[in-house]
Amino acid sequence: MKTEIIGTDRRDFLKLSAFTFFSLGVPKRSDKFLKQFIAKNKYNSFSPIQAVAKNNFSSIDFNGDNINRPHDVLWNVDGYLQKKGGIPLPSEKRKLVVIGGGMSGLISAYKLQNLDPLILEQDVYFGGNSKGEDYEQSIFSIGAAYITIPDKNSGIELMLKDLGLFNELKKEEDEDVKVSFQSKLMKDFWLGASDPTHAEDFIKVDKELRRIYENAFPDIPWKPDSAITESEFNRLDSMSFEKWLTATFGVVHPHIMEYFQLYCWSSFNASIDELSAAQALNFVASEVDGVLALPGGNAAITQRLFERLLASTSKNSLRAGAMVLRVEAKSENEVWITYEDAAGLIKTISADFCIVASPKFVAKFIVKGIPENQTAIIDQMNYRGYLVCNAIYKGAFESPAYDVYCMEGSMPTSPSAMKPPKRAFSDVCLGSWAVDDKTNYGVLTVYKALPYDGARQFLFNPGAHDKHKNLILAELSNFAKTCGIDHSKLKGVRMTRWGHSIPVAGTGMISSGKLALMSKPIMNSIFFANQDNWANPAFECAYEVADTASELIRKII
Repeated sequence: MKTEIIGTDRRDFLKLSAFTFFSLGVPKRSDKFLKQFIAKNKYNSFSPIQAVAKNNFSSIDFNGDNINRPHDVLWNVDGYLQKKGGIPLPSEKRKLVVIGGGMSGLISAYKLQNLDPLILEQDVYFGGNSKGEDYEQSIFSIGAAYITIPDKNSGIELMLKDLGLFNELKKEEDEDVKVSFQSKLMKDFWLGASDPTHAEDFIKVDKELRRIYENAFPDIPWKPDSAITESEFNRLDSMSFEKWLTATFGVVHPHIMEYFQLYCWSSFNASIDELSAAQALNFVASEVDGVLALPGGNAAITQRLFERLLASTSKNSLRAGAMVLRVEAKSENEVWITYEDAAGLIKTISADFCIVASPKFVAKFIVKGIPENQTAIIDQMNYRGYLVCNAIYKGAFESPAYDVYCMEGSMPTSPSAMKPPKRAFSDVCLGSWAVDDKTNYGVLTVYKALPYDGARQFLFNPGAHDKHKNLILAELSNFAKTCGIDHSKLKGVRMTRWGHSIPVAGTGMISSGKLALMSKPIMNSIFFANQDNWANPAFECAYEVADTASELIRKII
């Protein structure tokens, strides 16, 4: 069966105006969502959002990645299985097994609820990079923060409505976006507020992004009905975002270059001189009319997916602490999935289908039978580490904006292991903004990308937690002052580490056909659904790869 590709068109998920969005019948937001979310019995012991004990307002080590177990096992899976007695015969039969309980895995299972899917998650909590925490009824993200605006009757809109989330989305309008420029909060950046004498330089770039959004959007992947031709898309994917900027505008204002550098660090964990122009434009053009956020960021979505699947599947179908060791297609309608459960027991499940929603660097260790040309591409993939710091303040404060980039007035150079970035962080999300600041504790969610090779290894040093915490705190007081927040009320900070969180969306990866080949199903029984299918770190991509995998399975059954 030929694999069908469904595009990640972030533009198609956007509405053209605030009027259009609210004309869909979105009522005025209420406190109902928050009150439901913070109910004491709402959180499961392995759900994506976890309640934080009152005395744990500050972390003493990173949360986020559960690194020790997979690092110890994956490098020698065969030896580990041999030590544990080998692969046992199947003791359980399922129609569908989903490996990975992050966003794409949970959406895959949601899409195929009628098959009573079993979801295996190696971490102690579900949610992947879209997890959250609740400190004394203040919910905040420890990973992904926002989504774009779903088109009317799109799959995303229908899913959000079905999950009871659609009416609770809060929109940051494009005209409400602010940046911190030289420690001053500034509106109208794209109208030239940082340099009024050269305002036309900013307006010109903004107009071009809006033109691309309306008439020349680079769908990922490219499709026959895309707004640009395949050759035009390939040209964009084959050049860096920096090259596209200079080729399109000539000399680009340094404030604009700084903004895009920080944006790409935060969104892609990479610099503008290494990112595909198609990938970068797929992001920046899609956000020209604003973004949407929920309490807890994208953890609100994984939490609600988790709750739905917990209710709709048979008992014990969501298993945390389940480390998958081997996935092998025995035939076109049978897959064996061998895993170690939370108690250390090795078990094998026979399934008709398996969706591998873990990253490809994990898949290559556990999936048997991946062709050599596919594993060769996986080996070329580059993943980088990322830190998120949540600063908790006693008492509510007024959030002046949602996602604020911290600009100094000059573009930072692309970093390397020998020249790490000097800036403590790229941007800060006001974690209480999505609930209209109706909380007992205000939260600032600080995003610190590590956009260069070699940074990840230092995250595992014993002193890494305190080192990065202190670097962030040294700058955070200035940011708080810029936003009118009393920094003396800081109660503590919680540090989250994502060691392999974002695949680098380098030039030529799509146009060369490598990514399409890398994610090709095996024997129509093993399917891949992760954001790294297209190296596109967006919620919309997680949805689309999950939708693609589920559609392929539906056509077979």
